[in-house]
Amino acid sequence: MKPIIFAIVCVFFSCQNKKELPAADIQGTDTLATNFAEMAKQTDTIEIDAEDAATWLKEVVESHLNDSGFPMEDICTPEYYEYKTDATQVGYDGGMTEEDFVQKWSSAYDVRYAGISVGFLISAQDWGKIEVTRCVPKSKQIPGEITFEVFLTDVPYKMNYKRDITVIPVGKAYLIKNVAEFNE
Repeated sequence: MKPIIFAIVCVFFSCQNKKELPAADIQGTDTLATNFAEMAKQTDTIEIDAEDAATWLKEVVESHLNDSGFPMEDICTPEYYEYKTDATQVGYDGGMTEEDFVQKWSSAYDVRYAGISVGFLISAQDWGKIEVTRCVPKSKQIPGEITFEVFLTDVPYKMNYKRDITVIPVGKAYLIKNVAEFNE
């Protein structure tokens, strides 16, 4: 029953308050999914402006969590979206088992930090106003992507969430390639 409610909520929110991505030069999720493999090959040579990427990340994360803007599928790579959707549904009716999840995704992601059976970015079911209180590039970077140490603070509930969020450039915007969730 919970996966059905989750799916209905996701569909509802994805239809509400859709906004244009900041500095977006992306045609749409279908075109993006089709051309994503081609774009991923080109990111190795792209110089990433850390300040611009941090500004983008802060804006989309806060809008996604506070205003129901920027649906998850519009701000994530197609592979990460599928990965996190699978992780969220582990253990629920219709979802995969944790063993199946590990087998499917362990070659591409460190599944220990997937946030199994919890939502995207925030592990709480309910939250108040979320602020990105820290968004600092990590020192070790892979060419074509940048990883930020991010602290998300739920101001009214006084909760903090530590995440390492990796983004890649796509056109004049970015997409979230991975989120390592360190506390649940």
